[in-house]
Parts: sequence; structure tokens; C-alpha cells
Amino acid sequence: MQQLFYENYEQNKKGYIRDLRNSKIHRAITLHPNKNPPYQYRLHSYMLSRKIAELRHRTIQLHREIVLMSKYSNTEIHKDDLQLGMPPSFMRFQPRHREEILEWEFLTGKYLYSGADGQPPRRGMDSSQREALDDIVMQVMEMINANAKTRGRIIDFKEIQYGYRRVNPMYGAEYVLDLLLLYKKHKGKKMTVPVRRHAYLQQTFSKIQFMEHKEMDAKELASKINQDSGSLSFLSNSLKMFVPFQLSRSKVERKEHKDKKINILIPLSGRFDMFARFMGNFEKTCLIPNQNVKLVVLLFNSNSNPDKAKQIELMRDYRSKYPKADMQVLPVSGEFSRALALEVGSSQFQNESLLFFCDVDLVFTTEFLQRCRANTVLGQQVYFPIIFSQYDPKIVYSGKVPSDNHFAFTQKTGFWRNYGFGITCIYKGDLLRAGGFDVSIQAFYTEHDAIWYGIALGPVWINCPGCVPSQLLLHLAEQGKLKSP
Repeated sequence: MQQLFYENYEQNKKGYIRDLRNSKIHRAITLHPNKNPPYQYRLHSYMLSRKIAELRHRTIQLHREIVLMSKYSNTEIHKDDLQLGMPPSFMRFQPRHREEILEWEFLTGKYLYSGADGQPPRRGMDSSQREALDDIVMQVMEMINANAKTRGRIIDFKEIQYGYRRVNPMYGAEYVLDLLLLYKKHKGKKMTVPVRRHAYLQQTFSKIQFMEHKEMDAKELASKINQDSGSLSFLSNSLKMFVPFQLSRSKVERKEHKDKKINILIPLSGRFDMFARFMGNFEKTCLIPNQNVKLVVLLFNSNSNPDKAKQIELMRDYRSKYPKADMQVLPVSGEFSRALALEVGSSQFQNESLLFFCDVDLVFTTEFLQRCRANTVLGQQVYFPIIFSQYDPKIVYSGKVPSDNHFAFTQKTGFWRNYGFGITCIYKGDLLRAGGFDVSIQAFYTEHDAIWYGIALGPVWINCPGCVPSQLLLHLAEQGKLKSP
């Protein structure tokens, strides 16, 4: 009875159900309390998504039945039925060459381990992957306990010991999971026993569906393209993101954009050797060519920064050597917090200022500065470059003297960090519109996640989180340490 009439009286939740992917929710016929309209909308949306999933699963079953009946009746099988109606198997895709073999990723409860190109050896499981895994486990347990009452036993899920997963682009996601379960017998001699089982699972793709958020008149679009194919000024914001180049500007606008001042913000505490190396690259890239940049070093004054005096002295030397250069040391109080430092630094600028959130272990080229200017547009576009994260050269080069050329991008020297948003080019006005930094966050680089979501939900386009990696920006390894997430 308690499972049928679900009640959620968590303190201060007021009917908010945190985890909707729960068998208890699916079995219930009433949910109480449920009086808040936003919570009702969320619950209704989830229930509709479950209904859609059930209907899609039913279509896959029908496709499989059609394929089976076609074989029995010796009739021709339609292409869609053949594609969608293949029985579950890990051998549906047959690679013809070694390069075509689909690699498996190893997973635990928290991490994914991968040997694929462009992926770090270990990375945390993001929320979408975690939700997908939880949903799969829930469906497995519902199938296992389908006849639990008749059999006089129930099996509870405890945890995933380990597993493997891969995505077959043609057919769907595939999993091999080692599950720790709890066997509870409630008929006859009652007993509770932990058991481990392997589950071989597939999430088959259903038919591809194309949907436009806004209806588009193809004839009208074609006529406008023919009338004004040069400037592309007719494109709406929803189409501009697909244009792989900057729209035409006047000569004055192009000159102003090319010479736009970049304000480089560097949070710093300790790490003097790394800072000295950064300043050497900054001198070569910005000071000698007289680039239009401003360097703001956000220096923490806490007792945990023993290098503070040396860092200030180094900046004094560079200011003396380049008196016309725009360089500033801005003190920040408290323990090191990247979010706090960048919040303090960005508050010094106007809304029209172009900010580059950098780090002390990054090196960049002059060409990257131009890319930062070109890909960041006030009120329209923010730039999250994909950086190359370097392994420790002492390990890569087996103790030999490493190459002075840091920009050597191979699978052995490092990996592309295509999942981070810590390095950013953004205008101050867009930063404010995105909600700014959450200064309560202490974890490194996660302070940008809130900004990314704020931008994603707003009118400003995100540029290059998944486009061509920047071969002009490099994340250096500290000596004796492997740079990994």
C-alpha cells in the first residue's frame, strides 16, 4: 500500500522529488504532496519521457517481429526493419579493418578509463553518463523483480563493481556490468545473501527523427540567399552559429576588432618556477611584439604562499624592463580560490572589456590572441578553447633532455582536454549576464561550470567547446607530475 500511495515529506523539500528515476515512483499510482506547479511540470515531463521510451521500445520489438516473420514467410525485408529489427548482439557490427574496431571503456562507480585518442586516461563520469547508467540499472532491476512476489524473493541493487561500455554508432550503446546485488528470500526460510551477477546489456537506437524548433520556409530562405549571398546579414542568431567564419565587417570594425585589448587574468599562489616560465613565454609572445594586452596577476596574500616576495620582485623586474607594458599585480585575500580571484579581477573592468581567464601553467602563441579576439563577440559569442594537456616530459622522453618545442601534439606527449571550461575568452558584460562566479566553489576549474550553464541558457552563443582544438594553447606539466584531470 505504501508503494502505491507514494508520500514524500522530506524536510524543506515541499514535495520536490530529487530522484525521479526510481522504481518506487514508477509503481506508484499517487504522489503526495505535489502542489507546486514547477514540480508538477517537472514530474509531468519526466512521465511523458518514460512513456516515449516505452513506445520506442515497443517499436523496436515490432521491427524484430517483422524481421522474424519475414524470414518465416520468405519475403523481402525492408531496409528500416533490417536496421532496427536485428536481435541483440555485441557482434552486430563486423569491423573489416583493425582501425574500425569499437573500443570499450572501463568504468567504476565514479570514473571512466579510456584508451581512445583524444580522451584522458581517466575522467570523472559526468551527470548525463551517470543518469544513463542509473536508468539502465533501474530497468535491469525491474526486469529481475518482475515476478518477485510469485517467486517469494526480491533482489536489491547495491553497487556496480566494475563494467565496460561502448557506443555503436549504427545500433546503440552496449554495456557489460558486474553488479553487486542483495538476494532477499521472504518465503519459507528467510535469508539475505549478497550475490554478484554479470549483466550484458544493449540500448538499441530507434529510428532517427528530425525536428525543427522553428518552422522554416525553404523557398523564402533560398530567395534571400540569392539576393544577399555576400553579407549573410539575413541570418538569424540560430543560424549564425553554423557559419564557420566571421561575418563581414567594415574596415574600421575589422581594425578595431583586430587591435582589441585582451585583459589576461592569472590567479596565482605559490608555483614560482611555473610562474617564471609563464612570464618568459609572455615576454616572447606579448611584450617583445608589443601586443595590445594587459596582464593582471591575482596574487593571494595568504600564509600558504611562500613565493609571494619572489613573485612581486619578478613582476617588478619585468615592469622595469618594459615600462610601457600594461602589467598589474592585484592582491587577493584569503586562501586560494580560482573563482574568488577571477571575480575580483573581472570586477576591475568595464562591460566592453575582453577578458581572457588564463592559468599559470599555460603557454600560448600570438596567433591564439587573434583567435581569442575573433571568436569572442560581445552579446553574441563566448570562446572556450580546447587545450592540449601535456604529460611530464621526463616520463615521455624517458629521462632524456626534453624538446624545447612545447607545441608537439602527439598521443604520447599529452591529450586534448575537450571537456573543460576553465580557460575562457569572454566580455565582462556577458560574464555578468551569465551570473558571474560562484565564489563558494573551491574545486579547481569547476567554478566555470556555472558560467557555462548560465551562457547556455542565455542568448549568447558558445563557440568551440567541441570544434577544432586550438594548437596555439598548451597546458604544461609540472616537473615530476602528470597533468591529468
